[in-house]
Parts: sequence; C-alpha cells; structure tokens
Amino acid sequence: MNDVMALLRQLFQTQNEWAFLVNGTARAGIEAALVSMLEPGDRVLVPIFGRFGHLLYEIARRCGADVRSIETEWGTVFDPQQIETAIEQHRPSVVAVVHGDTSTTMAQPLDELGAICRRYDALLYVDATATLGGMPVPVDAWQLDIVSAGLQKCLSGPSGSAPITFNDRVVNVIERRKHIEQGIQPEGFVPAAGPPIQSNYFDL
Repeated sequence: MNDVMALLRQLFQTQNEWAFLVNGTARAGIEAALVSMLEPGDRVLVPIFGRFGHLLYEIARRCGADVRSIETEWGTVFDPQQIETAIEQHRPSVVAVVHGDTSTTMAQPLDELGAICRRYDALLYVDATATLGGMPVPVDAWQLDIVSAGLQKCLSGPSGSAPITFNDRVVNVIERRKHIEQGIQPEGFVPAAGPPIQSNYFDL
C-alpha cells in the first residue's frame, strides 16, 4: 500500500499524506469526494461546460447541498475570471469542477483556480477522470484541495479503482464528521460533533 501511495503522489505531483485508491469506478471516487466533504445545506458551485459537470451537480444535490451552477456553451471553457465572479456572488464552501470533459473533449484551465478558491475560503474539488496520466495535474502547484480520477482512461488500467488525493484542508472537514460504527471503534473513541458522513462505504 505504501508503494502504491508513493506512486500516486508522483502521478498527482503532490506531497499530500493521503493518496490512495477508492474501491470502485471513477464515479465512486467522485461520490467519495463529494459525500465526504458536503453536509446538507452546504453551498456548492459547479461550473458546467459538458455532460460531466451535470453529473457533479447531481451528486452534490443528492448530498443535500445548496448547489449553484454557471454554464458555458459546450465546446468552450470558462475564463478564470468568470468563475471568480460566480464565487464572489454565491460564496460556496466547495467549488466542484471537471478538468477534462469527455463529452466535449475540452479541458478547463485550473492553474489559477486553486488560488482563487483560497481567496474566498472555498475548497476546490477536481474530477480528473479523463486527464490524469494524459495531461499534467500538478495538485500542489495548482493548489487543488481534492482530486479524483479513474484508471480506465489515460492510465490504461482496469476500471474498478479510483485514484484520489486530498490535503489537510479537506482532512479538517472530514475530521469534524468522523464517526466509526460500534464493533470496530478503537478504545476511547469519541465521535466528532458534526453530522456523520452520509455514506458508510464512501466515507474517506
């Protein structure tokens, strides 16, 4: 496991402690990321420039989030200033964006977006299913808080495992909701004060 995590850190270009495989398809990685971050009522902004932006919107909505979106014509992507304007307007706690949308073959530039999100104290989730291994996804340099992908695209692996990495900003959110079911709790375990993550299986 440690060897796999070290290789994933190289792939994601990150020093994050947490870099591992979610047991499931690329969509399992997406759901694990969003369900672990989002509490009901949290505001999320989804920039949509293709079919898979709508998927992020749908999953966030099912988490009970207050989801806002901006859309651009398919075949185009957003200027970072457009996304910043929407962040300033909606003040989300999470921005969820697709890096490369298979339906349009377009890649959203991310090199400025991490810094923009931090100016507004928003976490940035990136779905890199179609790009990891085919395009650079420098997680640390771009200040991406949490990124998931799939083995079956550019990595040419079997579907069924989803690489994911996240930083301490995300860990802090997850720790506020940490619950472990009875029977496997370590001695002295005290559940977190926040509401438990909605999914037991996808609880990061």
